[in-house]
Amino acid sequence: MTQEIVGDNYEITKAFNNLKQDLNSLERATRQNWVLKSESLDSLIANKWQSSLQSVDELIFLSPTADYVSQWRQLAEVLQFAHQHLLIEQKQDGELFAPASKLISEQTNWLKEQNELRITKNQQQLKALQASFINWLVALIPLTLLVGGGFLWRISGRLRELTHVIDKLGQGHWQQKIQVRGSSELVELGNKLEWVQAQLHMLEQQKDTFLRHVTHELKTPLASMVEGTDLLADEIVGPINSEQQAVLELITQSMVRLRAMIESLLSYNAIRTSKQSLSELNFNLMMNKIERHFEHRLSARDLSIVWVSELPNKALFISIELLEMVLIQLTSNALKFSPEHESVTIKASLKQGQLILSISDLGVGIEDTEKAAVFGAFYQGKNAKQHTEMGSGLGLTIVKETVEQLNGKLSITDNEPQGCVFTAILPIQLTQGVN
Repeated sequence: MTQEIVGDNYEITKAFNNLKQDLNSLERATRQNWVLKSESLDSLIANKWQSSLQSVDELIFLSPTADYVSQWRQLAEVLQFAHQHLLIEQKQDGELFAPASKLISEQTNWLKEQNELRITKNQQQLKALQASFINWLVALIPLTLLVGGGFLWRISGRLRELTHVIDKLGQGHWQQKIQVRGSSELVELGNKLEWVQAQLHMLEQQKDTFLRHVTHELKTPLASMVEGTDLLADEIVGPINSEQQAVLELITQSMVRLRAMIESLLSYNAIRTSKQSLSELNFNLMMNKIERHFEHRLSARDLSIVWVSELPNKALFISIELLEMVLIQLTSNALKFSPEHESVTIKASLKQGQLILSISDLGVGIEDTEKAAVFGAFYQGKNAKQHTEMGSGLGLTIVKETVEQLNGKLSITDNEPQGCVFTAILPIQLTQGVN
């Protein structure tokens, strides 16, 4: 069962990610062709549209259940609408891509939730199996109390081990050693879990390698592009007219955003692969580092950071690197949406052995319908489009992954009188050690 779930999830996720890549390529090619008017690009765009629509059919084939089919048919309708206006009617309106991009982002989160739900159901089935064994043994107690009690203890222990192993797999512990003793069925189940662990670990390594190689390989051509556009903008290779200057500015803005995305990807990959070494928290030192990090942004828009520390005067241990990443990303997000001459408030307190961090701003806030989606990779909310300071779309994703790596919780609430509050609840230790 676990093997089938992993296999099905992998095939569906792979097909969905291929479709997202095709749509991203299609949007870039379409926008380029509005400027270049190339016949070869026309042919490429038509083929890309056909491939994208076929990919939706493939998703329906791979996941024929009603809830999945409903999602893919909704996506097909949105793509057909965009296809009709952009390709058939030859409209040049970039906003026609927006519904598809928004739906893709929502379905990415939905698909992840479905995958997690299937794994959770599988865990529940294992727990139900444990309960079934217990009930069967209880019925035999009057006749074989001693033997049944011993057998119950042994089986319950083995199933608890399996449940613990599955929980660890869900948390990303790929190096744990799986040893299941007992009946042949339990041993076989342990072998299957070991296979699942190996497959998941391999996929995780492939993702890490891909992120590392792609981000580093993108840096070199990006540097050449930046240098080339600077030469053109400075008219080193000849004069340019106002229309060409406008195109160069558009290219420059896109390259700045691409550079931010590459740096965010590098940070994201570094955080995911980092070891959680515990160090004593010096919150005053961290406050100074955050202030220096955002010094130029604060002065440029006359913003300020208000610190409220309610931490006790005793040693607290946590992964400083991960905590600093959470603070930097949440503070950056709060500053981005804060009006000029306003302040961002960062509050830290300790409650029941947990570090409570809240970062509040006085911006436009986040609509309830968007609160779940903002943690998706590359998601840009409606309010983000109103700011010239475009982000990479990975900041809040990095925060979510980092908080989960710290076994914490992350939430969003509305601020008063306006804006929003991000709250991270993180476990903290009173003695030093390594997780």
